[in-house]
Amino acid sequence: MQKSKMPSRDQCRDMSRNCLSFNLRKTERVITRHYDSYLAPAGITAVQLPILAIVATLESPSARAVSDELGLDRSTLSRNLAVLERDGLLDLGTSSGPKPGMISLTPKGRETLRRAHPRWREAHAAVEKVIAGGDVTSVLQTLRQLRRQARAFTEDEET
Repeated sequence: MQKSKMPSRDQCRDMSRNCLSFNLRKTERVITRHYDSYLAPAGITAVQLPILAIVATLESPSARAVSDELGLDRSTLSRNLAVLERDGLLDLGTSSGPKPGMISLTPKGRETLRRAHPRWREAHAAVEKVIAGGDVTSVLQTLRQLRRQARAFTEDEET
């Protein structure tokens, strides 16, 4: 394999300006900080809120089910679950053989979710005012479509 040369300054600038991955991550950090600022008084972060919400909605909330629903790898989810358990927001059931342990909200977790919900609505409304003329639905549809297409792309690469 031939060793490639160092990209030029302009090529590096072009990579950072036009890289979809970099720009999505940069946008995600800005949006996460926005939601975090609204959710802080409820004692939860924008990363933790969907985990609690999914646990509250799933019929059998195992780590695998939550991981699948959120599109998180198991190690990332495990780290977040450990923090939520440490903070008294979740109970992590132990698995018994092939059956995964169930995850449940504690009373403190339910109260945190109850307090966080109106703050989330406020954060979301503020985003709606500035994103795409208030059409967050179109932005979400575009992101979902991008995820579906990206999954197909990465699955094709693996085969």
